[in-house]
Amino acid sequence: MKRLCLTMVLLTIIASTSVLQSQDIANRVVVVNGGAYSNPYDFVTVTAFDPETTVTEYLATIHTQSVQGLLVHNGFAYVAAQDSLAKINIDNGVVEKCVLATGVNKIAVHNDKLIISRQFPVTSGFVQIRSLTDLTLMATFDEITDEAWDIAIAGDTAYVSVAGGWTSTTGKLALINLADLSFIKEIDLGPDAIGIGPVFQNNNQLIFVCKTPWGGNSGSLVKYETASGAYTVHPFLAVLGKAAGIHNDTLYLLINGNVGTIDLNTMSITNPNLIQNPYDTLMITALCLETINHKIYVNYSYWIASPEGHGIIYDLDGTNVGNYPVGVSAEEVAVDYRNTALVKKPELSDKNVTCYPNPCQDLLFVENIPAHSQIIIFDLQGRRLLTHNHQDGDQAAIDLSRLSGGMFYLYVQPVEVTINTGAYSPNLVQNSILFIKQ
Repeated sequence: MKRLCLTMVLLTIIASTSVLQSQDIANRVVVVNGGAYSNPYDFVTVTAFDPETTVTEYLATIHTQSVQGLLVHNGFAYVAAQDSLAKINIDNGVVEKCVLATGVNKIAVHNDKLIISRQFPVTSGFVQIRSLTDLTLMATFDEITDEAWDIAIAGDTAYVSVAGGWTSTTGKLALINLADLSFIKEIDLGPDAIGIGPVFQNNNQLIFVCKTPWGGNSGSLVKYETASGAYTVHPFLAVLGKAAGIHNDTLYLLINGNVGTIDLNTMSITNPNLIQNPYDTLMITALCLETINHKIYVNYSYWIASPEGHGIIYDLDGTNVGNYPVGVSAEEVAVDYRNTALVKKPELSDKNVTCYPNPCQDLLFVENIPAHSQIIIFDLQGRRLLTHNHQDGDQAAIDLSRLSGGMFYLYVQPVEVTINTGAYSPNLVQNSILFIKQ
């Protein structure tokens, strides 16, 4: 009996250890910057922020000038950028596939399929199904009557918010069977659902945010029961906008330009100013709720090159607990959730090059530099702006006083490796450190 008990204890310990060693984590936070609309050479850039090391890495560039959607799934970022749909490996920054997808908007995943919503300039086929692997087109749904926006998956059904264009007078909901790729129906939710867009699952319900139309002063939420198909529309006398997510029956979203909360049980605004925008010249362009550590990531940016954007991390009480760099038109942010058994992060050691402070002013300090190296500063377009020849020791102070404020990349390499002084070098920027000069 003692041997049996001891065996059971050991099995329990082993099982517990296995659980502890294999759990979901918020691996990194992916940010997509649309670039300055006035600059035809300021392209979409994708970066990843590691909340553990606070290091932001450049991942990839997509040669378009706006971003509409981002899905992070199983180590890949799927980016909707103007007329392109790109699949990017988050671990190495390789753009594994990029296809033409006119009007591409929001993205969802179900098994081996991507569900894509579409908007202007397309006039039909407002939802498509594509292969998760190579982005090839599998189905197009012409039954959907207007521009489509966000997508939720429940069971084998996709629920797509159909907001239409800016002149729309009603909000609609389209249902698609993902098992056989068939159109089920489209529901007209009425004029109170104008602006229907972001959607989140909460227990057996879908919560759609109907964003306030331009110049309006009210918005609404649609609560849809997936089991019965019943729905209710709840109006609010407030300007509703983009949403971060749901935690404990509380929806975190933009209310009158700030991040506020709505109680989904009472359908009432509980705090319209949980997080107030601290900037006069920047807007909240994206936000997301990180559900493991219960943090909210908020992108503050604008659509021109100056002022530079900022990213701030908040807890669910609205307290500022950190920051991360973002660029111009930083209109998407999402969390890269992983299982620890599948994550292989590099060991921290004295050989990792680091720089501080970040953001910096005129001096940037770099540590753990190999002897006889070059420290190279690139701009976001990959142009080399500054080179510092480092000889001895493992530290250096880089004078950045001649550079204007903005986001830059720092790369360290042995001097025997030759760099083309003019052209952008993807292999250099891919392994560089992103920093901000104020």
